Amino acid sequence: MSYIRKTKDEYQLLCNYGYDDGWEYVLAEDTMKEARERKSEYMKNMPGFSYKIVKKRVPITGND
Repeated sequence: MSYIRKTKDEYQLLCNYGYDDGWEYVLAEDTMKEARERKSEYMKNMPGFSYKIVKKRVPITGND
């Protein structure tokens, strides 16, 4: 019997727009490479804000 994974890795792009709320969720990608590409696009089009990528484990549903 083989192991069935119950979670998947998701890379979330967060942005700090300078408000009191702190970091806000922008988008999620399946690979770090795609997340880095989106981050560079955001930094190019919306300079002056802080961006970071965080890795999250999310449950796998029947739709994934």
